[in-house]
Amino acid sequence: MSRLRTKRWILLALLAAAAFTSITLWAVAAPSEEPQLEAEQTQTQDQAQVQQEQQEQNREETNTKADQAAEPAESGQVEDRAVQQPAQAPDQGAGKGTRATPLPGADVFQAIAASDRLELKADPSTGHFIVTDKINGSTWRSFPNPEGWSDTTTDAWKLHLQSPFMLRYVEFNVRKDLEKESNFIAQNGKVTSFNKTEDGFRVVYELPELGFVIPVQVRLKDDYVETRIIQEGLIDEKAVGKSADSAKDPKARLVSIRLFPFLGSETSDQENGFLLIPDGPGALIDFKKDQPDLINFYNERIYGEDWAYSYNSSFSNRQAVKMPVFGIKSGQQAVLGILQEGAEYASVYAVPSKSFSQYNWVTPEHHYRFKFFQPTDTRRNGGFFTYSQDLIQGDRATRYYFLSGGNPDYVDLAVRYRMYLTEEAGVKPLKDDRKAVPLHLNLLGADTEKGFLWDSYLPLTTTDQAKKIVRELSSLGVEQMSIAYMGWQKGGYSEYGGHFPIAGGLGGNDGMRTFVDYAHSKGFPVYLDASSYSFNNTGRDGFRKSRDGLRDLSSAVIDFRNKVMNITLVSPKFTEKIIKEDLEDAKRLNVDGYLFGEAIGSFINSDYNDNYPVMRQESRQVQEDILRTAKEKLGSVMVSEGNFYTARYADHLDQMYSDYSYDMFVDRIVPFAQIALHGLVSYSHSYANLSGDYVNNYLKGIEYGAEPSFLITYAPSQDLMKSKSLNIFYSTSYKDWTEEMVSLYQHYNDALAGVRDQFIVGHRELAEGVFETEYSNGRRIVVNYNEVPYTGGGISVKANDFIATGGE
Repeated sequence: MSRLRTKRWILLALLAAAAFTSITLWAVAAPSEEPQLEAEQTQTQDQAQVQQEQQEQNREETNTKADQAAEPAESGQVEDRAVQQPAQAPDQGAGKGTRATPLPGADVFQAIAASDRLELKADPSTGHFIVTDKINGSTWRSFPNPEGWSDTTTDAWKLHLQSPFMLRYVEFNVRKDLEKESNFIAQNGKVTSFNKTEDGFRVVYELPELGFVIPVQVRLKDDYVETRIIQEGLIDEKAVGKSADSAKDPKARLVSIRLFPFLGSETSDQENGFLLIPDGPGALIDFKKDQPDLINFYNERIYGEDWAYSYNSSFSNRQAVKMPVFGIKSGQQAVLGILQEGAEYASVYAVPSKSFSQYNWVTPEHHYRFKFFQPTDTRRNGGFFTYSQDLIQGDRATRYYFLSGGNPDYVDLAVRYRMYLTEEAGVKPLKDDRKAVPLHLNLLGADTEKGFLWDSYLPLTTTDQAKKIVRELSSLGVEQMSIAYMGWQKGGYSEYGGHFPIAGGLGGNDGMRTFVDYAHSKGFPVYLDASSYSFNNTGRDGFRKSRDGLRDLSSAVIDFRNKVMNITLVSPKFTEKIIKEDLEDAKRLNVDGYLFGEAIGSFINSDYNDNYPVMRQESRQVQEDILRTAKEKLGSVMVSEGNFYTARYADHLDQMYSDYSYDMFVDRIVPFAQIALHGLVSYSHSYANLSGDYVNNYLKGIEYGAEPSFLITYAPSQDLMKSKSLNIFYSTSYKDWTEEMVSLYQHYNDALAGVRDQFIVGHRELAEGVFETEYSNGRRIVVNYNEVPYTGGGISVKANDFIATGGE
């Protein structure tokens, strides 16, 4: 089990326990008889009644607009000019064997831009566009494939499918806690201007009934199209005069937008496709014709929840999204989506066919406001839910990379993402002369033992004992190690704040410096765990929670309480100040760097503390500045459970996901993240001695190109039961694991020595439970997870084992 993830979920559990009611972040009132998109939402009876009334009120409007949408609209000219016409998509014309649909016909699209490989055409009356591969004729549409159109689709979803965007909004003067979902056509939207640009077009949408104006830009580059919701000119407020009618203004405000949500969407008729979602290392939802008619979907915030909106709200039980990507493959073509700007305020939304329509689709959802609980008393027992008043600023840009020819799969999508990381995101290829794979040794130093009258220091691995462990492992053949010291701060693992000087019970500064020098004599780097800077429960470092704690939107400090201690989430800018002050102390110990995690690279929060105000995007920038500065001062950094923006700074990613969240509609887990990163940044999965399935964890590491990792103590495992919080680590004694550590290290090197700086270029399932990974130097590794041997393709692999060939 991940040490950092465990700590985080303990805190989240405490937060959830403090809430008197559980209400999800999304409370969606759909404008039709369709089931609500958020199936896990819990509503009060009053909410359900209001929703029913809204549905009844809107049903007639929806049906009327669906009839209007079937009527042809006049196609505009492509000249740069204003287009004043309602959103009424034309019928698909006859020809090429397609049947009539209310989706744009080929005759309304005009040539807009072209690159060496792609051509972009657009419909000025709707802003919909088509991208064509000039080499092989592959076509991608910003709307569903007309060949899959079905009249069995409900009227509400017909409007969604035709529209260039869907949106959610809240009416503050009606129900300030309740969203409504709609779309461009259902709102009688208009294209008020359409202008060609040098490499694409700009279109301005207006929703007169709501008073919204949404400017959008579409640009064509060599192998991708970038869509952008432009902040400048975006209006989400209806102009209301001082007349009597102003009292009836519902005060509609924008909550979120899904722009061109059905780009690349297809039905499951051919069953040769999948949706790629960023769950765990990557997961696929296969196209299936015989899929049951159930409401299944994936909707997760990129980089996880924002705790500034968390009080009294339930958190997702899925793994947090670490990479801002998604994808869809159908037949001989595929699309990789990458959130270029605004990922901090976006979700990935993926829906298999038969959930809401006949189409499989995946899209980003861009958020502009968030739901939160506003207390009305000092104890935070009474209050109400509402949405943030201010519109979150900034452009929202998504890139769609188009792949075609051959039979592109998740490997091709991951390879293109790797190119993006090196060409656009500043991640440099790994340059490492070491051929051996290092053992990542995480030493748990100390904690605080809860006493009857007073607490006492609980040493678990002193610096002298750490030296003994490293000496013994080295003598047994472990040639390469990377060492991270955890629980080194005053009071040990359970206490946050006041890290330096290192406690005398652990060895003090002199003991740590002596240990670091010894490790260096062996060629092993040493890191200090710095995830504990994210919290404070001691008041050290001059911390006062009323002044320096992170505050949510209701201005309350995010504070946790369990049976033995208070824990406060620290303002990001205060964290930055303390870390930068402590870097000089760390440098004097000769350590090679910090191991970051938690709120420094693993999750992002807004902060409404007036002393240190930051929005979520600024909070990410603070994190990156911390990583950059630490690397400059100390020479290296590692990140645990790191978001992908940390890859440009990190020399290693610890605790990288190797498993998914076990949604029933997910069909396959794939090493998308590992394929994208291998050869750029080394990584390790969960600690081998704390994993639920030791053999499976070991084999998954071999298959995914990871490096072995252990969390150990010199003290017996039962000593951890004396601590405040370490009883979650059930088997850490190095004496119990020495033989396994040496054996595992040797197995990993048998498989992966010589490929640390190589790219993964192939991955496939040879048979059920048998997988092959191929590297750019020709190395091939076949892993057999079955209880019986595997023979095929001229190779034999024992049960629960692997074989490696080539690439010598």
